[in-house]
Amino acid sequence: MNAANRQPVIKNPLKKAPTAIVDGINYRLDEKNQKAKVISGENLYTGDIVIPEKIEYDSVKYYVEEIDDNAFKDCASLSSITIPTTITKIGSGVFKNCTALEEITIPESVKGIKSETFEGCSNLMMIRMHNGITELSQGAFKKCTALESIALPNNLTTLPNNLFQGCSNLKNVRLPGSLSKIGSSVFEECASLEEVDIPNGVKSIGSDAFKNSTMLHRFSSTTSMTELPHGIFEGCTNLKEVQLTTSIRNISSDAFHGCSSLDSIHIPNSVKSMGSSVFEGCSNLRVINIPGAISEIPSKAFKDCSTIADIKLTNSIKSIGSDAFNGCASIVTIEIPTSVKEIGSDAFNNCNSLNTVIMRSGTPCKIKKDSFSKTFMKEGTLLVPNEIPYKADPKSNWAKFRNIEKNTINRRY
Repeated sequence: MNAANRQPVIKNPLKKAPTAIVDGINYRLDEKNQKAKVISGENLYTGDIVIPEKIEYDSVKYYVEEIDDNAFKDCASLSSITIPTTITKIGSGVFKNCTALEEITIPESVKGIKSETFEGCSNLMMIRMHNGITELSQGAFKKCTALESIALPNNLTTLPNNLFQGCSNLKNVRLPGSLSKIGSSVFEECASLEEVDIPNGVKSIGSDAFKNSTMLHRFSSTTSMTELPHGIFEGCTNLKEVQLTTSIRNISSDAFHGCSSLDSIHIPNSVKSMGSSVFEGCSNLRVINIPGAISEIPSKAFKDCSTIADIKLTNSIKSIGSDAFNGCASIVTIEIPTSVKEIGSDAFNNCNSLNTVIMRSGTPCKIKKDSFSKTFMKEGTLLVPNEIPYKADPKSNWAKFRNIEKNTINRRY
């Protein structure tokens, strides 16, 4: 069934382009150029819709060349749609929340898909696209929860923000070699996606790109990438294998937050900075290195990495942020290099196995009263080059350590 019958022609009192209903489909007419645009009507479209190449009204032929923004939005009983090759433009949100739509073919006359075009089409399983499509827009396939596989056109250069966000059954995506940019949240909450082969031409990936894609288990950066953005793998609880190239300069905040299956990672020496909470909650992380160019361990960087037993801090590190190692319950000994000038609050709190801290500097750095746990300050051992500077000021936070001893242990690294 099509839309309910109405008067065949409606003249707009504001003298906008006239509208008409022909065979149950609503159109806006361009009388001068004899073109027609499919538009929404007073009633939602239902059943099987076939858009014709042309319509005739009052003995005048109009070629159907466009589908207006939101034309079929919320048509939950629209079961199929046939789009002719005369259509050159499909507007934004056209099929949004068409929950009965199962498949669609984009004609070769259409060169781009606008924002939110198929968002919320929860039963859409097949999208046929041709290689002449050069642009996809934000959220075009967002929350297409039945979509399992898709091959993208060969000439795309960008995947826009939120493109496949919430496509919870998406398992296979073929990315074209022409791709240079992947936007933010493109694959966020794609809970069935196990791996994606990133073309080597990709220079940037946006924040939260794979966030909460809980089945993703492998990732390799390209030689063109210089940054892992905020939250790129946050909540990827099955991520186990990560290969980073020497082009990476920065790993941003929350990049691997909550990657609870990650047990080892090699950070290339090219990395010069890391963001807060970068590895927070990586509860199975055992092996990690800190590159020599890193000057700061940011706040919560390794918080609740409860399996890390040994971590080497290089002599380039100047500060250790608050909660940096909070909850690292397997660390027994930590060596603080001479370069460190400040240790933040709770940096080593809840490090329940920590029994020895080796300070390499003869001059005490700044610490907070709670940089270390009260238990460690009472029961642990602080090894220093010379006890006097650490005990000299009875009001200093260092003086609260009960066991300050001269270090006789050689440098471990």
